Amino acid sequence: MRTQGIRLSSSGRNALKNFIRLIPAVVLMAAVLHTASCTNNNGLLPQDNGNGSNTPTATPTGGTGALAFVTNFNDGKVSSFTRNTTTGVLKHTGQVTAGAKKGPKGVVAAPSGSFLYVANNSDDNIYEFSVSQTDGTLTPLSPASVSNGSGSGPDEIAINPAGSFLWVTGAKKGTVTPYSINTSTGQLTQVTTKVTGLVKPFGIAADSSGSFVYVADNGAGLVYSYSIGSSGTLSQIGSPVFDLGSAGGTPGFIAIDPAGTFIYVTDLNAGVLSVIQTTSGALSFGSIVPSTTTGNVPIGIGYATLSSGNFIYTANQASSSLWYFLLTVPGFPSSPVAFGTGNLSAPTGLVVDPQNAFLYTTNQNAGTVSQFSLSPTCSAAPGPPCFVGNVATESPSNANSGPFGITLAQ
Repeated sequence: MRTQGIRLSSSGRNALKNFIRLIPAVVLMAAVLHTASCTNNNGLLPQDNGNGSNTPTATPTGGTGALAFVTNFNDGKVSSFTRNTTTGVLKHTGQVTAGAKKGPKGVVAAPSGSFLYVANNSDDNIYEFSVSQTDGTLTPLSPASVSNGSGSGPDEIAINPAGSFLWVTGAKKGTVTPYSINTSTGQLTQVTTKVTGLVKPFGIAADSSGSFVYVADNGAGLVYSYSIGSSGTLSQIGSPVFDLGSAGGTPGFIAIDPAGTFIYVTDLNAGVLSVIQTTSGALSFGSIVPSTTTGNVPIGIGYATLSSGNFIYTANQASSSLWYFLLTVPGFPSSPVAFGTGNLSAPTGLVVDPQNAFLYTTNQNAGTVSQFSLSPTCSAAPGPPCFVGNVATESPSNANSGPFGITLAQ
């Protein structure tokens, strides 16, 4: 199977180049994904009649990250792993059904590590699980799922640091649906007031203060900011901004820098990363990096603080590679450097562990998760991370499982 990246037209490339100012671009990235269609639609994203979302989201992880979870899009399953926090090695411990096949995408764990939630784009449900604190194995709650609304196409998920609210993007209906979470039982209850009127919302992220939620509207080329109400409802702050600084972008996935002063958005057609500044939640466009369009289709995003500096990583599905960026000035990354070529197959989800020691990415075309070491001793700093190995997402191994999203917990 061959992955096809989404590319701008020639006129679109020229227009983009004309407006780009040749200055360093800011791009801190963490957690999310969007991908191109596969030619036979068998390991990547569903076609959704041209309206579906394509974004697995990895959520920044608290604690030690001793457990890992991966959604298997093709199989309709979610897999559990234990993670050795010293060696970074993942050990598969089980897999359970998470709704219809060609559906599981976004995945997020409660900050407590006790519960896990999976968005199924195909059957419009959010699946709820309790998590074994010993080995991460999953048990469906009762009821096992809640409906996100018929035809909504739930895709990506964000959760607040307190674990009391959860939000889901619905690309097919242009909605963001809030839920309250019973922190004792893990059960979700849909909040009445949704965000409506969006074109094709994909990526979503909640900031570490629990004050703001940011949403990328892929269909409109806009990024929105919302304040969080006492019941989890979202209220728009100011005006949305174009992720490329002008119309024509296709924003996909959002990360927030540790200080909460910048958000970083992947643009799928342009193959670049956008930097947007935040002031009390209000947004203003900053810059993009690299300064020319690419066909790499960067999807998964991660950020790490190492002894050799601060870094950003992306999973580039179309080129089966990863990018790393060194932040030479706070908020401003250097040009991307590719690595991982030859070890990856349509990488999609990406997450960095809480120790900033290892990076993981899902390989949609291989049914595996790749592990990379971020240790500065594995290569000359600030050289690229070192490939450690692959682990199958299912047992028995299934190269066609289509792993999509990945998150850590506990």
